[in-house]
Amino acid sequence: MKPHISKSSRAAAQKAQSRRPVVKRSRPKAERARAPVAAAATAANQKHPTGKLGRVLNAVAATQGASLDELVELTGWQPHTARAALTRLRQRGFAVDLRETADRKAYHLAEAVSQ
Repeated sequence: MKPHISKSSRAAAQKAQSRRPVVKRSRPKAERARAPVAAAATAANQKHPTGKLGRVLNAVAATQGASLDELVELTGWQPHTARAALTRLRQRGFAVDLRETADRKAYHLAEAVSQ
């Protein structure tokens, strides 16, 4: 006759057998951090995006820039999506900034700063 084993003991034994060993990471967390956006490649050597993101880049690169309302009208996106597209451009290395004048806030493509 088999000795009686409770369900909780059996479950604990199975769980202990199914665990994988913990693998120690090779680099400290600070070294694994992603490179900052400023260290991204400059806009000059970036591939020009196509589609709506390319249209957003062209509008922002114009001399007068593009306001959020203009980007929303151009793409048909919601305002939060248009702002996210600007963030994607920044992540790809394009220097997009918001400039405010007396009558208008507009996003502009700034000159790339070499490092």
